[in-house]
Amino acid sequence: MSYEKVKSIKIDTKQNKVFITCASNNVRPLTYDKSEFGSLSKLLKEEGKQAVELRILKLYEEGSFQQGQNKYTDALKVLRYVLADEHKHFDWRQHNAKYGTKEYKEEALRRESPEFEQLLIKALNYKMPKKRFVIAKKNFNDDVYGKASASRIRWLYDTDKATKYRFKEEAESFLNCFSGLEDASVVDMEAM
Repeated sequence: MSYEKVKSIKIDTKQNKVFITCASNNVRPLTYDKSEFGSLSKLLKEEGKQAVELRILKLYEEGSFQQGQNKYTDALKVLRYVLADEHKHFDWRQHNAKYGTKEYKEEALRRESPEFEQLLIKALNYKMPKKRFVIAKKNFNDDVYGKASASRIRWLYDTDKATKYRFKEEAESFLNCFSGLEDASVVDMEAM
């Protein structure tokens, strides 16, 4: 399934246009282009900025948009780590209903409900925590901290260069993706 790798999103309320810099994941070489998304610009004109922000978050939540560091990726983390119990009812990954079945239709109706919209608004408006977490382990007598990428983790002595996570669960889920990290743990930076 293809998706867009997003670098940046700009909602221009003066011109009523939405610009997204992105590249399709299944085209090589990756070429990032900034272009107007006509359907989102139309939504901006007709229903306003909040409707556009909800649609963009839905695109992230369903996997059509991925990557980037913005308010939508932050809201996605809030859905996964803070509002997980509420989100479970709407999460298509949890139910995995086959297309065309009664369960699939019920799931689609839930995802278009006002309750789901309210949950997305709650995630977008969530005040992100100041607290940060890092992955750490002992290297002989010294502590080292993880600099994470999609496929590996490098160990550094400097916490400033380590990957910082907003949620403890986010760091723990990264640890669970790789074998050989049993001696590593998630550490609250305030407690260091």
